[in-house]
Amino acid sequence: MARRADFGMMVWDGASPGTAVNVFRLAIANKPCVIYDLARGSMATTYNVQDWCAMLRHVDPDIRRQAEARMTPDERLALPG
Repeated sequence: MARRADFGMMVWDGASPGTAVNVFRLAIANKPCVIYDLARGSMATTYNVQDWCAMLRHVDPDIRRQAEARMTPDERLALPG
């Protein structure tokens, strides 16, 4: 999906690692993604990997670990140090 899309719009429950990975895939392609976070009742836009990391600052660390487990090895290389 992320390869073909020009931008994304996600409704996220604040816990789904699958949605987090889809947002990440858009972020590594520098494609904007509007995320409505149901858990926090907030909306944000990601444009890059740094924005994706900021999106996950407020979630349980296990959610990020689950998202990273679903990434390809090449995608994991795009994560900040």
